[in-house]
Amino acid sequence: MPTVIVTDGAAATDGGSLWIRIAVNGQARDYSLDRALASRGTPRYDTLSGTHGPLSKGDRKELLALLRSIADPAMWAGMVGTFIQVLQASEDA
Repeated sequence: MPTVIVTDGAAATDGGSLWIRIAVNGQARDYSLDRALASRGTPRYDTLSGTHGPLSKGDRKELLALLRSIADPAMWAGMVGTFIQVLQASEDA
């Protein structure tokens, strides 16, 4: 399993979207979770995206495994937990 570390994260000013940067074996990866007020009630709400747009089912599965492998998310625990919750819900759907 690769070494995964949360290196940065932020909440957007759109009413709830989240952004997280993880390092996977030293390589930075950025992900966003659309929780904008304008997205509520639309198919965009809870959409996960990477650098190149919305994540495929395979990408979501990989990200879920990576986030679950973080030994100590420290101050990012809440944000990591939210991403895991949304990813788990998409797996169960």
